[in-house]
Amino acid sequence: MNDIISTKQQLTNRLSGIHKQLSRLESIHDNQLNFYRHIDLFLLDPSQGNHATQTHDLIDNSIEISIQLIDFFQNKDLRLTRDIESLVEKLSLLRANLFDLTESRMDITRQYPAMAISAQQMAIPSQAIGTNIRILIDEIEDEELTPESEKLYPLLLKTNTVAVSLTSQVRIYLANRLASFSKDLLVSQAISVYEFHQQFITNINQLTTLYKNEDSFEATTLLKNLKVDSLEWIALFEEVRKISESDSWRKDSYLMINKIIPLTDKISASIHNLESLLLLKEGGENELLRKNNDTLTLLLIFIIALFLFFISTLILSLDRMVFKPVSSVAEALKYKAFNKVSPLLLTAKSKEVGDLIEAFNEMDNQVNRRQNELEHQALHDYLTGLPNRFMLTQHIEYQLKNNNRTKRVFSLLLMDLDNFKDINDSLGHTTGDMLLVKVAQRLTERMRKSDTVSRFGGDEFVILLPETTLDSSYELAKIINKSFEEPFLISEHTITIGMSIGIVSYPDDGEDVLTLLQHADIAMYNSKQNHTQFSHYEDSQDFYNLNRLALINDLRNAIDNDVLALYYQAQFKSDGKTLTGAEALLRWDHNQHGFINPEKIIELAEYANIIHLLSIWIIRQAVEQCARWHHMGKKVTISINLSVRDLSNPTLCEQISQILKQYQLPSEYLILEITENGMMENPANSIEVLENLNNMGVNLSIDDFGTDFSSLAYLKQLPVNELKIDKSFVLDMDTNENDKIIVQSTINLGHNLGLKVVAEGIERHRHLEIARQFGCDQVQGYLFCKPLNSDQFIKFLNGDLK
Repeated sequence: MNDIISTKQQLTNRLSGIHKQLSRLESIHDNQLNFYRHIDLFLLDPSQGNHATQTHDLIDNSIEISIQLIDFFQNKDLRLTRDIESLVEKLSLLRANLFDLTESRMDITRQYPAMAISAQQMAIPSQAIGTNIRILIDEIEDEELTPESEKLYPLLLKTNTVAVSLTSQVRIYLANRLASFSKDLLVSQAISVYEFHQQFITNINQLTTLYKNEDSFEATTLLKNLKVDSLEWIALFEEVRKISESDSWRKDSYLMINKIIPLTDKISASIHNLESLLLLKEGGENELLRKNNDTLTLLLIFIIALFLFFISTLILSLDRMVFKPVSSVAEALKYKAFNKVSPLLLTAKSKEVGDLIEAFNEMDNQVNRRQNELEHQALHDYLTGLPNRFMLTQHIEYQLKNNNRTKRVFSLLLMDLDNFKDINDSLGHTTGDMLLVKVAQRLTERMRKSDTVSRFGGDEFVILLPETTLDSSYELAKIINKSFEEPFLISEHTITIGMSIGIVSYPDDGEDVLTLLQHADIAMYNSKQNHTQFSHYEDSQDFYNLNRLALINDLRNAIDNDVLALYYQAQFKSDGKTLTGAEALLRWDHNQHGFINPEKIIELAEYANIIHLLSIWIIRQAVEQCARWHHMGKKVTISINLSVRDLSNPTLCEQISQILKQYQLPSEYLILEITENGMMENPANSIEVLENLNNMGVNLSIDDFGTDFSSLAYLKQLPVNELKIDKSFVLDMDTNENDKIIVQSTINLGHNLGLKVVAEGIERHRHLEIARQFGCDQVQGYLFCKPLNSDQFIKFLNGDLK
């Protein structure tokens, strides 16, 4: 047994060695493939990359691997050793040829031998020809020689042109060679060279005849030299042509075709041959290993047969005593997993199996108990014990399926406690939790058994009212709010808390769970915002509808891209003639919806939380425009409306200060208007912000005064400079005595508080007379000027627009 295993180990080691050598041979093969790729890239553009170096490295690596192969087989296989040594010789020869190729490719004179002859040897006679012809031409042009023959000078010029054409034709010939055009084209170009040369010789002979009758000192010698140089030049061209029209016209091509490619083919064949020998050797070793494995397998089969006989005897005993009872327990577990009644368990044959069956029964009881607990926890709120959001959703879905079939209605009440956060912050979360429990109890006590009271999350509760109309839901909401008038007694605290309720009805307000809950939440939010006890969902309340969301997005883009516009309405002293300032009015001409009401714009901006961005845009545009008026010599003020939300902007004062500095507008020419109700929402914060603005020198105005119910005690603390009477009182004060009294009282109140009073909405002369009679300081309205854009208002200032 040990000898068989030892032989198997030896065979395995030999096979592992052969596999390793095959892997090395594969590496040489891969190097050969990469060699082809890099040599191609090098030949395409030698200046790009380091492909020449990489080809050398690949060959060196292949030689190194081949030497490792020799070391492995040197004392094991003589034939393989000789074949690998032959491969090393071929690789070394390839390296030498590659070196010659790279050197030639980087040296253009070695790369193109014909160009070297053209550039170096042919240039000498060509230059001599040009010089000698130039001497003969200059002799005539400098009037050193007056030709007897009229043909002499034109013939010299023509000969010079032929000489230049000879050089050009050779260049064209070489260019065609470099462009690898066909040999037929090269032959045609060569014939052109010969024809031009023959023409040149003919011209020289004619010149020699003509100069016999001329008195020229140098002509005879120069003409002989021209003939000799031209013959030398054409002989050199013959060499150029011989090289260019042969396979060796380009050194790299010659080396690749005659040296490198044949050598790489031989190397590939050697690699393939070595691979075949190694595979053959591997096959022999595999056969020996197979025979060894067969012997080992027979031995193992005999051992396993003995072992199986022993195991079978043991299993038969265990099956009766252990396996069948345990199997019955396992089957019972499967039944339990699918909530099915399990079969009776078999009687235990041993104490251990009896303990297992007893443990299973105990586990079964525990699982049932915990499953019931988990189901209750999953469907009920841990604090109040009410059904949770998941269970409520299931009940609503049941009602939807049932009522869709029976066509019956049902209602949902979504309730949120008012100011619950204040209770948590002041009395602690423990008290808050106890309050939620009490609220849940009170709600449950007032509901029918068929109703579902659930805790939706936080301080929100939802009541599902099956078969309940909208009118009945209203009555129930009133009952709930009435019940919450009774305080809650928690520990030592007496707590009174209100409830905002949103009401929706199926199917009018939604036909699926998500829509009904969303609409109920919107209705509840509307109830909380408007301080009503409950509110039924209406489409107009839905800030999430697609049209409104699209409009909000358009408003953002309008602010960013200056699509909005400001119009300006003039303000005068009560004499109706002296211009004091203008009020900036926001305008938005939407490309789809047309004119958008400014109040709608403010509502969208406040809801989308971009009111600060919008207000700063308005202030910047208005201040810039007012500064332009000042540069025109029109020292007037600019009034700008602020949103109540702007008073919560911590950087408001700093941004206004920067804008005033940027456009160099004195702060006293800026008037910021805010409604009295806006100031009263957070008096302490309003006073602080307004005092900071007042300290900057900015004038402050209470807009729409008289339309809200603000405290005069707070108003007198505000650092304001101006009251602005709402136009709703001004428009009818000439016909309505009550409005007239309100206007007069407001003017007197403002003056008593030391404030300037402005009346807006002056549209008739009688309005102006009454305002002047009551001592109003400034007036504004269509009687004087409608709102104008910036260009129109400049014309108005200049008196060009009435």
